[in-house]
Amino acid sequence: MTPVITAFLSFAFLCFASWCVGEGGEILGKKYDASIIGGLIIAWLNTAPEAIFFITALTSDNTRFAVGAVSGSSIVVCTVALGCCIVLGTRNRKGGSFQLQPPVKKQCLILLLSLLIPLFLSLVGYNVFFGIFGIIYYLIFIGYSLFHKLPEDEKKEDRDIEMGERKNGANEQTTASTTASSTESDDEDTDEEDEHDEPLYKGVFYLFLGGLLICYFSKPFIDSIVSLASSWEINPILLAFFLAPIASEMPEILESISLSRKGHSQSINIAFSNLIGGTITKTTLLMGIFCFFGVVKGFEWESPTYSLCLILLTICAAAASGIGYFVNKIKQQHGLMLFAIFLLAGIIQYKYNINIDEGDIPVIDPIA
Repeated sequence: MTPVITAFLSFAFLCFASWCVGEGGEILGKKYDASIIGGLIIAWLNTAPEAIFFITALTSDNTRFAVGAVSGSSIVVCTVALGCCIVLGTRNRKGGSFQLQPPVKKQCLILLLSLLIPLFLSLVGYNVFFGIFGIIYYLIFIGYSLFHKLPEDEKKEDRDIEMGERKNGANEQTTASTTASSTESDDEDTDEEDEHDEPLYKGVFYLFLGGLLICYFSKPFIDSIVSLASSWEINPILLAFFLAPIASEMPEILESISLSRKGHSQSINIAFSNLIGGTITKTTLLMGIFCFFGVVKGFEWESPTYSLCLILLTICAAAASGIGYFVNKIKQQHGLMLFAIFLLAGIIQYKYNINIDEGDIPVIDPIA
C-alpha cells in the first residue's frame, strides 16, 4: 500500500483504539474521587496511546516524530481540551464560574513544578540526571494521587452546593416546567445508574482491544508519516505535531468535553484533573524515557528544533496549570485565553517547520 493509504487506515484504527482505552478507563475508574479518576486512572490509560506512540517512534529511531507527537499532544490537551472544558463548564453553571477541589489544584501545582524538566532539557539536551529526576517525580505524583484524596466533608460540601443550585433553579420555574425538569432529572439519574451498572469485564475488554490495536498500528502510522514528510519535504515534527494528538488524544478530549458540559462541579473537576494528570505523565515519565533513549542510542539533539517544541510545551502547560492553581474562580475568559495560546503556538510551529530540510537543522552533541 502507498504511504497515504497506510497512514489513513492506521490513523482510523488508532482513533478507534484510543476510544476503546478511554471507554475502558471510564468504566474501571468510577469508584474514586476526582483526583483519582481523572488524574491517575483515566489520565494514565488515556495517555497509554501517546506513550506507545512515543516509545515506538524512539525504538524506530524516528526521534523527530516522537518529539513532535509528545509536544503536540501536550499542547493540544493544555489549551484546546482544557479550554473546551472551561468554556462548556462555565456556560452550564448558574454563576458562570467554577472552583477546583483542593486535590485538583495541587495537581496543577505538581504540573507547574514538573515543567522544570522539559525547560532544562530544552537548554541542555539529553541528560541522564533529568531522565532519572523525571521518572522519580512521576512516581511521587502517583503516590500523592493515591494518598491525598478529597476529604469526605469537602465532598459533602461540594454536593450540598450542587443541590442548592439545583433547588434555587427549580424554585424559579413554573409548576409545569418544574414537573418537566423533574422528569428529565429522573431520566438523567436512570442513565447514570445504567452507566454505573456496566460490568467491569466490559472495561477490561475495551482496554485489551484498544491496547492491542495501538501496539499493532502505531509503527505503520509512524513509518507512513515519516515517509510522507520525506516525500513532501516537510519536517516530520510538523505532521506529528498536528496529526498525532488527533489519533491519541481525541477520546480524552471528547471525554472531558462530555463531563464538563454537564455543568456539575464534580464532573468538571474530573475532566480538569484528567487533562492535567495526563500532561504530568508526559512532562515527567515520557521526558525521562526520552532522555534515556537519547543517551543510550546516541541520538543527536537537533537545535533549536527540539528545544522549540519543549519550550512551546512548557509555555502552554504553564498557562493551564497556572490558571488551575492561582485562579480561585475559573471563568469563560480563561478558556478563551488558552485557545489564543494554542493558535499562537501552532503558528510558530508551522512557520518554523513547514519547509525545513534535514540539512537545514543544526545538531549538537547530547549532554550525558
